[in-house]
Amino acid sequence: MAAAVVDSAMEVVPALAEEAAPEAAGLSCLVNLPGEVLEYILCSGSLTAADIGRVSSTCRRLRELCQSSGKVWKEQFRVRWPSLMKHYSPTDYVNWLEEYKVRQKAGLEARKIVASFSKRFFSEHVPCNGFSDIENLEGPEIFFEDELVCILNMEGRKALTWKYYAKKILYYLRQQKILNNLKAFLQQPDDYESYLEGAVYIDQYCNPLSDISLKDIQAQIDSIVELVCKTLRGINCRHPSLGFKAGESSMIMEIELQSQVLDAMNYVLYDQLKFKGNRMDYYNALNLYMHQVLIRRTGIPISMSLLYLTIARQLGVPLEPVNFPSHFLLRWCQVSVTLDLWATLDIFDYIYIDAFGKGKQLTVKECEYLIGQHVTAALYGVVNVKKVLQRMVGNLLSLGKREGIDQSYQLLRDSLDLYLAMYPDQVQLLLLQARLYFHLGIWPEKVII
Repeated sequence: MAAAVVDSAMEVVPALAEEAAPEAAGLSCLVNLPGEVLEYILCSGSLTAADIGRVSSTCRRLRELCQSSGKVWKEQFRVRWPSLMKHYSPTDYVNWLEEYKVRQKAGLEARKIVASFSKRFFSEHVPCNGFSDIENLEGPEIFFEDELVCILNMEGRKALTWKYYAKKILYYLRQQKILNNLKAFLQQPDDYESYLEGAVYIDQYCNPLSDISLKDIQAQIDSIVELVCKTLRGINCRHPSLGFKAGESSMIMEIELQSQVLDAMNYVLYDQLKFKGNRMDYYNALNLYMHQVLIRRTGIPISMSLLYLTIARQLGVPLEPVNFPSHFLLRWCQVSVTLDLWATLDIFDYIYIDAFGKGKQLTVKECEYLIGQHVTAALYGVVNVKKVLQRMVGNLLSLGKREGIDQSYQLLRDSLDLYLAMYPDQVQLLLLQARLYFHLGIWPEKVII
């Protein structure tokens, strides 16, 4: 019966959209329906935004149902731009009609700019002020980016030139945003040490068109932590790590309890999930991107160590990163000391963990055997986030220099940008960047200046 009423009302709605006077036939039938049914009809997807605008002007009751912050305009926004809904919280007050207008305006502006790019820059060189009109855009940047994605997703081979420049612009916009986030992250005090967050920024910058977020990567790591807890429960059902809540920064002081966590981690990571160091394809940039390490379950010492470190710290084991030459390691303190005695420890008070080598625990001598040379005590010291990121970017820079002459040198360009964001006064790298840009014909005016 209810379905029949809705079907009948649906036939009336399009007619209402064309009526100017509230006395139109069938209006009384429609407005006498329960509010939930009316709302369902208006949100059914049969009406466009223009239809909703006309329906809301027919009478007070329909105008109230189509209020700017209500479900009707929210549904119009969701159907038109579904990918944007993740940016809104269910508890936020949102004027959906105003958001719809702003997004519509941003879309028109985006298409206008992309069209202008295809006319201006269909040439060998791109002038240094090529993106100035993008940087001065008004309104939320996510709306502009969303329209660029819509252009990229156009069906068939239509507007290939538009797609080409939409991709260029989207790449540029996202990299600029990520670079700004990275610079702000590096300004945090030294005790703010989220190695994973810094690694994700590098991953995002080198893969700006991929959907990579710290939240998603952390969720994948949390699932690994749950597996470790399940294994740990079989070892010690009263282990304190089992009571840790997500986001806690508690640490376990007893070495034996820490050892149980590491044993459970090694079993889950290397035996159950089959993570391993990528010895066969070591010089592959994918080994340094955290989202790829989790997908492919392989990496190089530094990326495997960051994964291992993050899991261990979530479970209360205070491992620390060691910028060991040729092979990144983690160190694990073997003595219980107070904070004031921490500086008195030497390198022999630690066990060194090789996450690349399935979590193998090494002594100082074994670390030297690993790389085949003697090293000074200073190289066994812990390093902060910036030094860890510097080593990651340095690896990418080395890989970028391996690109053939027929490549775009994109990895080299990205790694130079990242390195100079951390160390802007590196003259040699600035000169290398200038030579590269001049070679590729990118912003020659800026290079010459």
